[in-house]
Amino acid sequence: MIPLSVPNISGNEWKYVQECLDDGWVSYAGGFVERFENEFANYIGCKHAVAVTSGTAALHISLILCGVEQGDEVLVPNLTFVAPVNTVRYSFANPVFMDSEWTTLGLDVEKIRDFLEKECEFKNGFTYNKNTGSRVKAIIPMHTLGYPVDMNPLLEICEKFNIDVIEDATESLGSEYMGKKTGNFGKFACFSFNGNKIMTTGGGGMITTNDEQLAKRAKHLTTTAKTDPIEYEHDEVAYNYRLTNVSAAIGVAQLELLDEFVETKRKNLIQYKELIEPNDNFYIHTEVEHSKSNYWMYSLVRKDNCEHSVMDIVRNLADNQIQARPIWKLMNLLPMFNQFQSYQCHVSQEIYERVVSIPCSTNLSEREIEKVADVIKSMQYK
Repeated sequence: MIPLSVPNISGNEWKYVQECLDDGWVSYAGGFVERFENEFANYIGCKHAVAVTSGTAALHISLILCGVEQGDEVLVPNLTFVAPVNTVRYSFANPVFMDSEWTTLGLDVEKIRDFLEKECEFKNGFTYNKNTGSRVKAIIPMHTLGYPVDMNPLLEICEKFNIDVIEDATESLGSEYMGKKTGNFGKFACFSFNGNKIMTTGGGGMITTNDEQLAKRAKHLTTTAKTDPIEYEHDEVAYNYRLTNVSAAIGVAQLELLDEFVETKRKNLIQYKELIEPNDNFYIHTEVEHSKSNYWMYSLVRKDNCEHSVMDIVRNLADNQIQARPIWKLMNLLPMFNQFQSYQCHVSQEIYERVVSIPCSTNLSEREIEKVADVIKSMQYK
């Protein structure tokens, strides 16, 4: 079976983990956590990074530090992994589902502008949804599958309406927008190091910010709000979202390989594109001019005239020992979220019905890419 995405452990991972084991620093203390945070911030080009247990934890803490309160609303993509919406509900706030657009597969900035100008009102320094009366406090733009959202106009709109931006960069580590790494554009940005990401710590995440006080608050809240190094003094209800030293050691080693991973992803995408296109049924989605994608997941897109459904494609590939996946089910179709407001989410429905993720590991061989392409081309006709 050619897997969809597996980690590439080919650097100093064993060496650094052995150091942890030899020193006995395997849990929440140890030098690799701070080293990982510092080197990660330097890679992104931001001032501060705080390591946490997952991308979900990073999103949760970011919402808390943006002051999202019970009854507030947070604008989120209808097309997203479930984690951002879960964290909105952890905060006792409500999601408002926004549409995507085809070029980036991310949030449609003009529809957000339209929603805020037509469906909301600005009063007393905040934006309120006229339909619900709730304050719109934050937005979580996700760089879907590694394709950066068009951030400059989005930031301009959010500044006008006093809406905090939490960049969901969990899929876009190494991607760039206007020459800057994703993770530099919001009040916070959140990253994930799950096993299927472009680099991994086995499980983990990172919060980035350029605000020193917010970084200190994030570190405090993610380490149980402990105020004394010896006494068990805590000054607020907080969370145990600390990354272990062993996980951070893996992260340091993976970060050393990240640029190589990104270049491999980009090279392999070119090979896929050359092998599959032109094709009557499919094309490979690529980056737009102002951005550089890490191509975390390769997106095979069904053309309008393609008779194969997404699941037809997934099953056909599986029959040929190739793992593939549909994109996430839309959030407004999930039973725990379908009571919340959606705004003109037509394009996200199209993307959901047309995009398949195909094998994208950084250690894919040329022969494996050729096999995947051959099976896809064999589906030219039903």
